[in-house]
Amino acid sequence: MKPSDHLDAVTRAVLWNSMLWTAGNALTSGGFLSYFASELNASPFILSVLMATPETVGIMALAGRPIIRWLGDRKRTWFVCSLISRGALCGIPLLAIPTLRPAGIDPVWIMIGCLAIAQAAQAVAFVAYFSWLSDLVPGRRWGRFFALRQIATLVVLLVVPVAAGYARGYWRSSYSDQQALWALMGTMLLGIGLLLASLWPMLHIRSTPIRETSADLEYQRRGFTGGSVTLKGIGRALADQPFRRLCFYSWWLAFWSGLTQVVIFKFLYGPLAISLGTYYLLSSVMKLVQIPISWKTGIVADRFGNKTALILGVLATAAAMLFFCLAGIAQWWWVFGAYVMWGGWGAVNIAAPNLMLKLSPRSDNAANIALFRHVAGLIAGVSGMLGGFLFARLAEQGTLAMGWKITADPYQVLFLISFVGRALTVFWILPLREPAANFMVDVEEIAPNVDNPS
Repeated sequence: MKPSDHLDAVTRAVLWNSMLWTAGNALTSGGFLSYFASELNASPFILSVLMATPETVGIMALAGRPIIRWLGDRKRTWFVCSLISRGALCGIPLLAIPTLRPAGIDPVWIMIGCLAIAQAAQAVAFVAYFSWLSDLVPGRRWGRFFALRQIATLVVLLVVPVAAGYARGYWRSSYSDQQALWALMGTMLLGIGLLLASLWPMLHIRSTPIRETSADLEYQRRGFTGGSVTLKGIGRALADQPFRRLCFYSWWLAFWSGLTQVVIFKFLYGPLAISLGTYYLLSSVMKLVQIPISWKTGIVADRFGNKTALILGVLATAAAMLFFCLAGIAQWWWVFGAYVMWGGWGAVNIAAPNLMLKLSPRSDNAANIALFRHVAGLIAGVSGMLGGFLFARLAEQGTLAMGWKITADPYQVLFLISFVGRALTVFWILPLREPAANFMVDVEEIAPNVDNPS
């Protein structure tokens, strides 16, 4: 089998894995999980803890590097941690059965415990998985490969959450509370089944050992030399100035993006009174715009680099906040412009990870992935809670005078602050010097990586 055939096999396996995982995750997280908790009479405080749990425990990804070394293999780490994650999730739907709920304990706290274990294991699994993929796919193909992977997930997200959301609405209006809870349990069990099925395609892909090239050894010599395996990986990564600057970009953007998470939700369902159908339409518009942008970004990234596409994507997504400022009860349709501009995430979500991989060691990059992605997730979660607090304080003051006879309500103030913060993100990117090519590895140079090659 030619190396290009092996790459095609890897691509097929990853696409199936991504689509099954995305479908399963949509049925076991986000809105469905919140609905489940609400059916169990979760208080607003407990519900906020539940929503913050995934991003908070995601910081466990920083332990990915030592866990990979302990288990001796990235594929094994991904598989073991994925099984732990799926197993922990199984405890959540069982709470729909009254006799299985421990007496004297709020069942939502048990849900939070299961979710914390599942998400912590999933964070480590993702780091191992993404690092493994960076070796399976030649550097020159990262852009197009990860674009295909993202497009596959977007296609699934266009269908599964919408269908599941309307089904949930039908159950809630047509059946009793307990029957609706049983339906949610069945949906979550289906989701867990899809998550388990997503493991199968990747089991046929051979593991690749962590390699240390002369460039990697030079990277290590510039880095941190003391402490544990975890601290060595983190210190080595942050000691490298280009990668450190890219982390600051990721963390900065996460903070200013997270600041309006709760505020946007309140704005859509409060003053604008957006219906569930309209919300799904808005989300579909965003995903449909992201699909061609993702593919074009992948091509441009492989041929010319990631930096320009990343800057344009960041500015486009920042401009979305101006459309929220223009929207109002009489002109709610301005929010469509925001969701169109959010199509720029298609460029950001391809170019930024590609650039991260190019500025990291080729194989031993688990710590770099965790710092770039999961620390940003934690920051976004904390920022979201801060945004909710600031909105509550601003709401007490009502309409605010901005000067020059201009007034703004609390929503507009936070939207404008977020716009400025997001737009300033480009100043972390501009000084970066992107390597000329993704390690200059061509398709025909990679080693076979599929079991039982013919």
